[in-house]
Amino acid sequence: MYLIKEAAAISGVSVRTLHHYDRIGLLVPHKGENGYRYYTEEDLEALQSILFYKYLGFSLNDTRDLLERAKADRIGMLEQQLSLLEGEQRRLASLIRTLEKTIRYHKGETTMTTEEKFSGLSWKDGLKYTEEARRCYGDEAIDGALSRQKGREPEVEAAFNQVFFALADNLENGLPADAPENLALAETLLGHIRSYAFDCTIEVFGHIGAGYYANPEFRKNIDRFKEGTARYASDAVKAFVERSQG
Repeated sequence: MYLIKEAAAISGVSVRTLHHYDRIGLLVPHKGENGYRYYTEEDLEALQSILFYKYLGFSLNDTRDLLERAKADRIGMLEQQLSLLEGEQRRLASLIRTLEKTIRYHKGETTMTTEEKFSGLSWKDGLKYTEEARRCYGDEAIDGALSRQKGREPEVEAAFNQVFFALADNLENGLPADAPENLALAETLLGHIRSYAFDCTIEVFGHIGAGYYANPEFRKNIDRFKEGTARYASDAVKAFVERSQG
């Protein structure tokens, strides 16, 4: 058992933060008759997971839900965290390569396409997008998608980015969302989902497209290509689905 100051010293988390975690029910230690908080080894393991999820960008509310779900399968949670961190490692490595090439480009040492400037800045924003997708589409679908993508992450990122870059360009050029060019891009997007994620029906694709704009996390990530791209993409998918079902 560890007193709160000892738990803080071991973990590097401030006493104030531990008090806050206690207040919101995220990490509730045993309280002695003397009013002191006592942390068990199990509590410190939970704190380790909280810090992992904090590093990965999850909110405290999301972290609480994840810890609750992990009570039945702690090893599964740890393996998921490892997978997420490995994905973050790959993304950071890609960002470093992009930044290094950008520096060489500005020094006149190499050429660089517009698409290459955004390599590693994935439209899906990796980790937070994945957890949001789990809430929307379920663990089975997302686990299957991640399995299909394993070892192919750069290929997947490039494929989806190409579609959203093209949509952003069409938006910039004033094409209506239901223009033939955008319907073709929506069809390409559906193909990517089927190839890299799961066997998506037209109906489900319609729901995914609606989520591009309706879901704040998805909208924020897609609008990185250009403000308004999420709504534009959502409308393009809607038009494609309606014509396909027509």
